Amino acid sequence: MKIRGRRVPTLKRGSTIKSSHWLNRGFSLIELMVVLTIVGIVIRIATSTYSSVIIASNISSESNSFWGDLQYAHSQAIKQGLTVTVCAANTSGNAPYTCSGSTTTWSSGWVTYTGSYTTTTGAVTQALLLRVRQPLLSTYAMKSTSTNALTSLSFNSFGFSTTRGSVTVSPPSGSSVSSKTVCISAVGNVQIVSGGDSACP
Repeated sequence: MKIRGRRVPTLKRGSTIKSSHWLNRGFSLIELMVVLTIVGIVIRIATSTYSSVIIASNISSESNSFWGDLQYAHSQAIKQGLTVTVCAANTSGNAPYTCSGSTTTWSSGWVTYTGSYTTTTGAVTQALLLRVRQPLLSTYAMKSTSTNALTSLSFNSFGFSTTRGSVTVSPPSGSSVSSKTVCISAVGNVQIVSGGDSACP
């Protein structure tokens, strides 16, 4: 067959065009193992990243919750002209609510109430109770390890805190996610910083 002086090869009846060699041979075992290894690495990285994002979100949520309750206690103290206290709870979010008297049990939740007593035996009465925070997830730690370790914190009618200190929310063991610390100054200012209590101003 000729097209404008050029001869074009024609197929004989019953003949076929052979496919390219690389299409016919498929994947070798080594190539398949390499692909599976790469896929496994990508999945591990994605899973680790997703886990870190969830942990960081939980830490931010808990530290923001504590910060919010301290701000609430501060404003209520000024509004009511009374002392308002936030203490580490001795109960797992269930009544009767008492203070633990421990610097390491903030992860069990905390109680906000009117008054300055922090007894570990007498329960906070319903008339004085303002807010109750439920316990954190069991794998997270929340404790006060600063020089002025806190078992409770009170704000007077002027909004000043009875002492300065900090409480740190830490990720589960083995996590590379940074802790967050809620810092309280003597004048009643409350702020959140990344890292441990040494990061407080």
